[in-house]
Amino acid sequence: MKVGIEGSLFFKRSSGVGYYAKRLIEAATKKDSDINFEIVRHWLVFKKFKPPLKPSSRLSYRLVKWFPPIIYYQVFKRLNWFIPYDLVALRKYDAFLFFNFIAFPLRKNTKSIIVVHDISFIKFPQFTQAKNLKYTPKLLRRSIKRAAHIITVSENSKKEIAEFYKLPPDRITVIPNGVDHERFYPRPAIDIGKVRQKYSLPENYIHFHGTIEPRKNIEGILDAYAQLDTGLKTRYALVLSGGKGWNDEGIYRKIGQLQKAGNKILLLGYIENEELAPLLSGASVFIWPSFYEGFGVPPLEAMACGVPVITSNSSSLPEVVGDAAIKIRPEDTRALTAAINQVLSDTTLASNLSRAGLSQSKKYTWEASAQKLIKLLDSLSNSR
Repeated sequence: MKVGIEGSLFFKRSSGVGYYAKRLIEAATKKDSDINFEIVRHWLVFKKFKPPLKPSSRLSYRLVKWFPPIIYYQVFKRLNWFIPYDLVALRKYDAFLFFNFIAFPLRKNTKSIIVVHDISFIKFPQFTQAKNLKYTPKLLRRSIKRAAHIITVSENSKKEIAEFYKLPPDRITVIPNGVDHERFYPRPAIDIGKVRQKYSLPENYIHFHGTIEPRKNIEGILDAYAQLDTGLKTRYALVLSGGKGWNDEGIYRKIGQLQKAGNKILLLGYIENEELAPLLSGASVFIWPSFYEGFGVPPLEAMACGVPVITSNSSSLPEVVGDAAIKIRPEDTRALTAAINQVLSDTTLASNLSRAGLSQSKKYTWEASAQKLIKLLDSLSNSR
């Protein structure tokens, strides 16, 4: 079976969606199967090519050099009609994977499979970038109509997608995110010390990691930290790490105001992959009170590093963390403050959460998710 993959996400700095695509395909190509994957990407003739994933007997690349990508993308976006994408690649595929929500047209006999992580732009449009709200709802609805199958990352997302688009549940398969347990594990003091020294971190800190944007409820985190017991605030800094997002002016304004008032809030910005696990491991508690998530990887990675986790009781998060975290309503700032106080003041509770989190995180591996992808592709091949 020959499976094409629309490859734009593979060549960008790894966002949550891009990381999912890379790790899932990397794990799938190591499985014993007769499926061959080919990543298709528009490419400029004069640009040097560096493969984001190592080519193998089951993974190859198809560089489209004859067709400028800006023309294809803009015409498709505005007219929703253009040359079938597998014809642009000058290659015939049995199926084609689109990891970034939107599926381009394909030839009649090529099965389209799209990945829809969540429908946050429908549930919380106020937290979505305006440029995405303009096109995504219309294009996604059309993509779902032409798709042979839909992949999503949680049972909660599957339920929401099926209900909103009136789809039978058997058209949607849940293939969750995995945890890279070779990277995310409780790091020794020497690894934590290097990261602490690089970022001038105090010995004790509360940690949030994620894109700096309103949906992550960062203003709620800031309010909760400001309301902590004075003694705890003196001993524990609040560390925020993650890339810059959108609609974040209010977040940065509040950070500045609280810093001026004497609160120990450190903003680290984007963190390189090799630094994240030590940074997580050094935290006393990890907080993730997001308003909405299709899955929620950071709490699971924090658990894998042995850190107690406080998260939301909404969307997919209860499903992902199970009984291994404290869960609060994201709108309830006082509950978040109380939960932080409780974890930092009760060493037995913190230890129990740490052990439970390590166990919960082991339920999620890229190998298991890759096996689900292989099984899905085999079933689609057999249904011809």
